Amino acid sequence: MNPRKNHVKKLLLTIILLIAVSLLAPKFIGGVVETEHQSGVNKLNENPAITIDSTSFTRNWFGGKATTEMTILLQDEEIESITIIIEENLLFGPVIFTDEGLALALSYSQADINFKELFLDEEIEAFINNKIHLTGLLTFSKQIVANIVVDKVSKEIDGNKVASAKAVGHFTLENNNRLYGDFQWAGLKATTNDESFTIEKVQFSLDQTLIAGDYYQGNTISTGDFDFSLASVKAIDATGSMVFALDNLLVNAISAVNNDLMTITMKYSADKIVTADQQLENANLDVILNGLNINVMQEISTLMAELSADGEKTFSQENMKELSVLTAKLLVDDPVVDIKDLSVLTPDGKIESSMQLSVDKKSFDTTNIMSIIPAIIADANGKAPMPFFTKLGLAPMVDIYVQQGLIIQKEEELSFTANFAQGQLKVNGQVIPM
Repeated sequence: MNPRKNHVKKLLLTIILLIAVSLLAPKFIGGVVETEHQSGVNKLNENPAITIDSTSFTRNWFGGKATTEMTILLQDEEIESITIIIEENLLFGPVIFTDEGLALALSYSQADINFKELFLDEEIEAFINNKIHLTGLLTFSKQIVANIVVDKVSKEIDGNKVASAKAVGHFTLENNNRLYGDFQWAGLKATTNDESFTIEKVQFSLDQTLIAGDYYQGNTISTGDFDFSLASVKAIDATGSMVFALDNLLVNAISAVNNDLMTITMKYSADKIVTADQQLENANLDVILNGLNINVMQEISTLMAELSADGEKTFSQENMKELSVLTAKLLVDDPVVDIKDLSVLTPDGKIESSMQLSVDKKSFDTTNIMSIIPAIIADANGKAPMPFFTKLGLAPMVDIYVQQGLIIQKEEELSFTANFAQGQLKVNGQVIPM
């Protein structure tokens, strides 16, 4: 047999097999996708703060449609809950043409998210709806790669103008236990007859690995990083005067676990804070939480998720008793809250303070959650420039505190040390009756 003809036959056979697989595979993959989709919906429904009102999944040969309506409890005084409707168009693999190009995956979803019964003006509801779009790629390893887009919008209602830039987020859920990604929004500008309000460049990123709980059920305990930044916020009144300004707000949180005990480090900073009559710079808050037992934290997280959906029963005697028992379990490992730096730079000098707080577990009564207050052990200190308070008209008050020994004054510097233990407060070594 001619080797060349044999090679051509093999090539044709391979092409026919590939075409057959491409035509037949979506039918079977669609069944897998439907099962995974329903599994995700069922997991969400187990979240105490989420109720799945209805769900439907229509499967064709190469794709399908899914609609999910869910109610999310907010426990807000004005808005108790919101209902959202997610409408998805799905394409089944193995070969899929996505907005980002060609992909080998189980499915690709394009979804619109709308709100139902917001009890707002019809024009405002129309402005809000049809602006949030979500795409999701379900890979063969069951990894979910999601992109979220919030459209650029511009609207004028009754003389009030709002212009919001496009926002884009990219997130990946890997093996149901690692979530990472980032979100960016250029900001917005709102103008009324009385003032203007501007937000510039918001972005955050995260890389979290699950160690307890479930992302779907809202009771997760995870380790990793979280970063948030806000370039600026400005509010200007009708006269053009600055009412409020915030520049370069940064938030960073890092959590790690060693021998089932978690350490969480949180840092907050802002380059500048301006109000109508004050300007502050280099504001910092540096907090470390040490010795948090992850198993107990997971129990507390589960309880709090349940209580969030419990409404008026949240502070019932039974719930408070359960919370007290969990608090006692958390105190076994002697957790500590360490505020290493709380400071800000004023035109007259720096205000700075620090505090370390723990709880005497032997003094805590599990039958009374409020017994934690006298069981607190705290040490704090701080200092500040006297001219700062003088300019605020607080000099007479400061003088009284100095005379009472609650503040120590050395020339232009004010300072204090404080200790609280066994229900007794000492300030600058002086016992303060309580």
